[in-house]
Amino acid sequence: MSLVSELPVHRSASQTGHQDRAWAIAWNPTKPLLASCSADKTVRLYNYRITPPSSEDEPSSYGEGLKFELNTSIATGHAKTVRALAWSPSGNTLATGSFDSNVGIWQQVGGEDEEGAWECVSSLEGHETECKGVAYSASGTLLASCSRDKSVWVWEVLPDADFECMGVLMEHSQDVKSVAWHPREEILASCSYDDTIRIWIDDPQDDWDCVAILRGHTSTVWSISFSPDGDYIASGSDDRTVRIWKRVTQYKWDCVQVLEGYHDRTIFSVAWGEGKLGSLGWIASASSDGQIIVYQVNVKGGIEVRVLTKAMSAHDVYDVNCIAWCPRKGLENYLASCGDDGSVRVWKVQVGK
Repeated sequence: MSLVSELPVHRSASQTGHQDRAWAIAWNPTKPLLASCSADKTVRLYNYRITPPSSEDEPSSYGEGLKFELNTSIATGHAKTVRALAWSPSGNTLATGSFDSNVGIWQQVGGEDEEGAWECVSSLEGHETECKGVAYSASGTLLASCSRDKSVWVWEVLPDADFECMGVLMEHSQDVKSVAWHPREEILASCSYDDTIRIWIDDPQDDWDCVAILRGHTSTVWSISFSPDGDYIASGSDDRTVRIWKRVTQYKWDCVQVLEGYHDRTIFSVAWGEGKLGSLGWIASASSDGQIIVYQVNVKGGIEVRVLTKAMSAHDVYDVNCIAWCPRKGLENYLASCGDDGSVRVWKVQVGK
């Protein structure tokens, strides 16, 4: 796995990206944009373009593939840390979750060619304390947010940047760290400081129901990610393991693999991407031990997982807080990371040379 770029590309000695730890990153699903957010209360947007392979005569500091530049830095107006980011499936709207308990909804105004013209078009209030995660459903009609107040909120996305709360889910007993949607169905997963993962569906006769509780982790579950086909979930925990859960019936998920002994400290982020080897995809995990590890997942009778590649000291001596695979076709082997050093780095997984 090779480092493609550390963002921003052009910087002075005093400008190292975010001015405080970078908490989350999100690739735009339809446009060449990468977003990051930070404890400095800003969101930074980076443009990228595909570049030809570098020659021996003209070596490129970016490696081959993508070249990045800063598009804009958004002073969000959030009163505290911006902890989470999520793009809508259309790529036209960005949601931010903040420690000030609010969710900001951002859209570009004045035309897409006008750089920097991003405005907060709606602010969602309801959480009592720090918002830790936000996620759009695959249809783009629902937005989920989660908080230290132990709740998960589900919002319906309405025209004209309006939102209506469809449910407040209160079954976690501790801080809810992250939320993730099924890639095709309106199934929501949440994970928590209470060591569990909960699966939620909309009951037409009632409210959103918790239909499954996934137990097995022995400490905080920080991150969850559905497989591209939606039949599996990967989870990362303070217990230093990645667990893989399989959907065996409509409402039942079983743990079918435990990946342990790879990380020495808390696993803060997991991401399940398409991969490029005709497998079930690639899982990436990132940890406070500084490592990013990429695993290839195959199903041959049972599930098989092997380490494909890894980056040691991915952010030097700093924790790696978030990782995300590029969702755009042809770029599925690019992985972005951010860390306590305030930087965003982009990696290319090389296979099949």
